[in-house]
Amino acid sequence: MRFIIVLILVFFALSIFAACSEDSGMYLHVTEVTMRLEGENATFDLNYTLDTFARIYIMALGCRYLEPELISFLGGYSEVELVRADIDGASLHVKGAGKYNSGYYLFDSTPFGSIEAVRREAIPSFSVVYPGGRIRTFYNVTATQNVFSEASDPLPASTRKK
Repeated sequence: MRFIIVLILVFFALSIFAACSEDSGMYLHVTEVTMRLEGENATFDLNYTLDTFARIYIMALGCRYLEPELISFLGGYSEVELVRADIDGASLHVKGAGKYNSGYYLFDSTPFGSIEAVRREAIPSFSVVYPGGRIRTFYNVTATQNVFSEASDPLPASTRKK
């Protein structure tokens, strides 16, 4: 009898989680994003909270079910790779996030979310960590900020002759 009750509860939890996931990210609330500049690439560290049912679901079945939602959070970039994810945060690496121009890497503002579904909910804190260690923080943003960093190497790795 207990087994049946547990199965029914798990079924309801999964149903609620599926309903929440249809509304793209309503169960995932991003509280802070840190963008670390690394040449033409960037690593994004996300801190977030999950709704109760989503937290239970992830604890039971693992974080790989968060991967599509986390990657779509940076949907404006073409090459996003999930490095790590857990219940409280994730790290994503973006290749080619910046463009090389006259000794600088330029990072254009990119909205959070996918191209089809731009995220309207503002992120309370967005920080940029420059290669030298300097940090700039922006508040209540819906997109990455236009930033640039000086290139330590005069040519990006993708354009060097071998």
